Amino acid sequence: MQHYELSRLLQEGHFDALFRRMGWDNPERRLPVDVAESALRPVAVADKRGVTAWRVDCPDGLPKRSEQHRVVRALKRHSRDQLVVFAAPDRHLWQWPEQRPSGVGYRLVDHEYPVQAPTEALLQRLGQVRFTIQEEPRLTSSSVLTRVRRSFNADQVTKSFYREFQQHHKSFAMRVEGIPAAKDRRWYASVLLNRLMFVYFIQQKAFLDGDQNYLRSRLQMVREHCGADQFYAFYKQFLLPLFHEGLGSPADSRNYADAGIEAIVGRVPYVNGGIFEPHELETSHDIKIADDVFEALFDFFDAWRWHLDENPTGDPKEINPDILGFIFEQYINFTEAGQKEKGAYYTKPDVTGYMAEAAILPAVADRLVTAGLDDPALLLAGSGGTYLHDSAAHGIEFPTDRPTDRPTDRPTDRPAACRRTVALAVAQRRSGRVRRTAAAQRGPRSTGGALVRCGAPPGALPAPVHSPVGRSA
Repeated sequence: MQHYELSRLLQEGHFDALFRRMGWDNPERRLPVDVAESALRPVAVADKRGVTAWRVDCPDGLPKRSEQHRVVRALKRHSRDQLVVFAAPDRHLWQWPEQRPSGVGYRLVDHEYPVQAPTEALLQRLGQVRFTIQEEPRLTSSSVLTRVRRSFNADQVTKSFYREFQQHHKSFAMRVEGIPAAKDRRWYASVLLNRLMFVYFIQQKAFLDGDQNYLRSRLQMVREHCGADQFYAFYKQFLLPLFHEGLGSPADSRNYADAGIEAIVGRVPYVNGGIFEPHELETSHDIKIADDVFEALFDFFDAWRWHLDENPTGDPKEINPDILGFIFEQYINFTEAGQKEKGAYYTKPDVTGYMAEAAILPAVADRLVTAGLDDPALLLAGSGGTYLHDSAAHGIEFPTDRPTDRPTDRPTDRPAACRRTVALAVAQRRSGRVRRTAAAQRGPRSTGGALVRCGAPPGALPAPVHSPVGRSA
C-alpha cells in the first residue's frame, strides 16, 4: 500500500506530500529563489537534517544543462545539500549535485522519471531515503547525507558492474588458447576486455559504421562470411583487423588482408593513444579464442547501459567510462590471491582537472601580465559572485547587523563585502605587485585597499572593511 501511494504521488507530481510520506520535514523557507539569467523559480518542498529537496517547475520543458547549473549554484547559497527536481509536464528530472572527491566543484547526477511511462528505478532510490519515527532520535546530518548520496550517486553502479566483471574476466582468461602462462593469459584477457568495453561505449554513439549494436551484428556477419563451421573466426578474422587496421590506424594507411572483412569492418574512426596497437602477446603468440566466448561476454555487456558522458539517466544498470579506470585500479593493485598491494591508482577527471586548473590558470595569468595585459586578479573585484566557492557563498542572502563602532558609510551588505573579501584574498595570492598596485590606487586619506581594473579610474570599487591589503601595503 505504501509503495502504491508513493508511486501515485510521484507520478502526479505531488512532491510535498511525497516527501512527508517518506518522513521528511517541512523546509525552513518556502519563498521562491531567484536564479540569475533564468525565469525558473525553485521552491523548497522538504528538508532532512540539512538536505533540502527543491522543486523547479518547468512548464516549457526541461532546461538546458547550463541553466540547470545556474539553478544548482543559486540553491547552494540557500541550503547545505540539495536534491533538485525539475518538473516538466512529460517528465521529471531528479538531480543530485555530487561533490567531487577533490572538494572543488560538483557533477550533476541525473535520474529521469517519465510521467507517462513510469519506471521503478526512481522509486527504488526513494525507498532508500525514507525515514521512520523510530529512526528520528538517531538521525544526524551526516547519516542522512550518507543515505541520500548512496541512493542517488552513480558510483555504486560501477562497483556492482565490477563484481560481475570479475567472474567474466576469470572465465574469459581460462578460454584464451595459445598463451601457456596463466599470468599472461590473465594479462591478455584484461587487454582484450578493456578494448571491447571501449568499443561498447563508442558503438552506443553510432561511431562504428553507424551501428549501435556493432559487435553483436558483426559476429553474425563474420559467421556468414567465413562459414558456420569456423568456430574461431571472430577473434582472428575480425577483431584483430578491427583493432590494428581499423581503430588503430589512420584511414589512409589501413591495409586489410581480406576485402570481405574490410567491408564488414565498415567506416570506423581512428583512435589514437595506443590502446588498439598490436600487443606484445599478440605478436609473440598464436592466440585463439572461440566465438562462443564472445557471445557470453556480449550477453553480459548487453545487460548494462553504456553511457559515454557524465549525465546519467537514472537507469540502475547504467555505467560510464569511469568503469575503465576503476577496473584498471583494481587489477593493478591486487594480487591473484586478492591481497592489496601498493601500486598505481586511477585518478578521476575531477582531481586531474583541479590539478590542471591549479597549475595552468596561474601560468596563463602570469603570461597575460608579462604581455602587458590586464591582471586577472585585479578583474575579480567586478565579477560579482561568479567565482565565489559554494561554501563561502552559503547564506550571503542574509543581512548582517551594522556594527556600531564603525563609520556608517562603510558597506555592510554581506554579499558585496563577501565578494570584495574573496577578490582581495585571491589577489594576495598573486605576486607582491598586486599589493603595491592596490596601495598606489588608494586615496590619500583612505584606510582601505581598492582593486580596480588596470586603466580604470581609482575608486571603481569601494574600500572593504579592514582590508588586509590596506593594512599590509
